[in-house]
Amino acid sequence: MNFNGIKSDDLFLLAINRFNDSKEFYEENKEAIKEGVVMPLRRLVADLTETMHRINPDIIVDPVRCISRIRRDTRYTHDKSLYRENIWVMFRHVKNQLPTAVMWLEIKQNGFEYGCGVISTTPAFMEYFRECLSNDSDRFLEAIKPLKRNKFILDTDNYKRSKADTVGITGELKKWYDSKDIFVIKRRSGIEMLDKPEELLTLLKKEYKLLSKLYKYLHEATIKFNSENM
Repeated sequence: MNFNGIKSDDLFLLAINRFNDSKEFYEENKEAIKEGVVMPLRRLVADLTETMHRINPDIIVDPVRCISRIRRDTRYTHDKSLYRENIWVMFRHVKNQLPTAVMWLEIKQNGFEYGCGVISTTPAFMEYFRECLSNDSDRFLEAIKPLKRNKFILDTDNYKRSKADTVGITGELKKWYDSKDIFVIKRRSGIEMLDKPEELLTLLKKEYKLLSKLYKYLHEATIKFNSENM
């Protein structure tokens, strides 16, 4: 095992860095942030590589490319803070097409969350996804079966006017049919587990395996959609 944990003081340094919002402060603490947070996450990615490649052999597992930058991209946001106090790991398909299915882990100051979903959705893709639900509902229901009993939630905004009602979609499919995007998440409060390397790694391997059927369904949908709309 490569991952050696993340200590609360190292994570708190991210919050202090964001509070200062200063390039000078960041440069003074850059190595401490790298050694305390960034490098442990790179080791975690290395430990998850085999698990991810069993799910999708083409998924990106480059530790540098998987981990978010501490310096924020502020070009397209109202929040102009230079640095982030959270950090995330994202596993996505190597072809880098959008929209694309992903699995991720995000570490915050008060806990962490992980899940599966589709980034950069568009109205056209969501319409395509609804067609998939209508045409292949049994496979989709099988893919999400492990998630509800393991306390994953669909964390999305819904259309104000139900699209499911107009076509008679009911039951478990309804909330998916009415979603504006696709993110299945499990949140955990507290950061104690981050400094328990074996416990955290065991948990993530188990949870990503539970998400694997949904990820494969979403990955297949995004690949087909992109190929038909190039």
